[in-house]
Amino acid sequence: MWILYSIGIVFLIMFLKSIILKPILFKEKWAAGIMYGMPAILCLLLSFLLIYSDYNSEQTYFKEQSNRYDASSWQPPRVSGTETPINPKSVTYISIPIPQSKNLQDGLIALQNDLNALESNTNVSGNGTTQTSTTTATSATTNNDPKKQSYIDDNGKAAIIGDTDSKIYHLPGDPYYAKEMQKLSNNVYFRTPEEAEAAGYRAIKR
Repeated sequence: MWILYSIGIVFLIMFLKSIILKPILFKEKWAAGIMYGMPAILCLLLSFLLIYSDYNSEQTYFKEQSNRYDASSWQPPRVSGTETPINPKSVTYISIPIPQSKNLQDGLIALQNDLNALESNTNVSGNGTTQTSTTTATSATTNNDPKKQSYIDDNGKAAIIGDTDSKIYHLPGDPYYAKEMQKLSNNVYFRTPEEAEAAGYRAIKR
């Protein structure tokens, strides 16, 4: 279809050039007009007929589909029953702020600390209610020897932090204790200063 249209345009251009300016491949204008004009008319006419035929075919197809749909008894499915809306106020949401840090590692460390604080401060009971408790490191005095004094948190875990890089252990309340808590690695934990010193760690100098 489009090939015939293109050929017709070429013959039409040659026809107009031969009539207006100078005959192409012919000595007389009338001969060039007949040899170029007739093929141009035939090619263009055939291309227009093919376009019209395709248009009629499409219209017939769409009309048949429309009639088939109108004659069909099919109906779109409908949903029956009652819908119960959910009140979003009944859901408890916990928002965890994500710090905007240029250093990705610092941001991950801060996020991990927030998650640890949230996990230790929030306990969910079996009935679905949320109970909040504070986790603090406590010391249980078993005797008068401070080296054997036990330091544990509310979950029963050891609370003395040993820094594997400096081989120094930090007790709760130590000025560097909070900083050591933020580290994700290079830390070990002990229950008593005696355990820490037995493992090769020493107390921080006051």
